[in-house]
Amino acid sequence: NFINANLQNKEVTMREIVENIIEKLDYFEIECEDLKEDAYAELEVNEFPDNQYLWAIIKSMAELLEQYTA
Repeated sequence: NFINANLQNKEVTMREIVENIIEKLDYFEIECEDLKEDAYAELEVNEFPDNQYLWAIIKSMAELLEQYTA
């Protein structure tokens, strides 16, 4: 589970989800600057949970983490 314990059992924002995943990517030194830039840019467009493009970016970042840590 890549979500910190402090994010569990509470309502979180999309920005918190993105920043949490980026923190993990940085920790493992996974290079994905384009995804990070896209995520922050998309947060500026629409930071609400109905943003399907942002969810796709989050999924891509999570898959990179899974590949690296599996």
